[in-house]
Amino acid sequence: MEKDNGNYIIALLIDTDNVSAKYISALIKELIVLGRVSYKRMYGDFTKNSAESWRAIVNDYSITPIQQYTYTVGKNVTDSKMIIDAMDILYSGNVNAMCIMSSDSDFTGLAKRLKESNIYVIGAGEKKTPSSFVRACDRFFVLEELIEREEPIQSATASKKESPSAQKPPEEATVDESTKQISKTEIEDFVSKILEDFNGKPCPISIIMQKIYQAYPQFNYKQYGAKKAMDFFNNKNKFAISRGKSSDVVLISLI
Repeated sequence: MEKDNGNYIIALLIDTDNVSAKYISALIKELIVLGRVSYKRMYGDFTKNSAESWRAIVNDYSITPIQQYTYTVGKNVTDSKMIIDAMDILYSGNVNAMCIMSSDSDFTGLAKRLKESNIYVIGAGEKKTPSSFVRACDRFFVLEELIEREEPIQSATASKKESPSAQKPPEEATVDESTKQISKTEIEDFVSKILEDFNGKPCPISIIMQKIYQAYPQFNYKQYGAKKAMDFFNNKNKFAISRGKSSDVVLISLI
């Protein structure tokens, strides 16, 4: 199938037996830069105590859990179910890219098969991932490196927090995380990453806003004092705003 507005339509399949849940936020943001994530499924035995971290994020990221009971020691039923689902999704024709989040070399054959069907294959695993799987992918994200990139942003945000004496009263400290305002720096860094993928070419702000809303559904530019979306990007050290051939189209690019 053709790309959707120049972006990939991606299926994300997660092998929870081989990767940690702490990487999911950073990975999903990377996938949104590349396109739109239409499938998000995670596979494993979620009755185990070791799966608690994955159970805890199901609703936060709208991931569909696929329960796989472990009936026999040594038999990896998770891998088999992921491969079957990957082929079902392939034949549905609904996606043109697939991300396999796993550090397991058992998915090397699947990656090769998907590429034969013109599917763009994205791998995401920890540093321990065997090179056979890494090389079988069109693009591979090292998960430890993804969260290392996010740490400077989180540190900068934390340093701007109010001093203990100016913090909100205890009764206001239980506000849902999804309602908290995201730092402008974090949004700007995310947009910069998107624009880097455009190889220096201007991108319609409408596309940028779609990706921001995918990564941060609670985002509202008016919370930052902007009357229009384009007003949010008033950082002249980072972004340049211009008009397209049609005056109705607003473009943005990196300085």
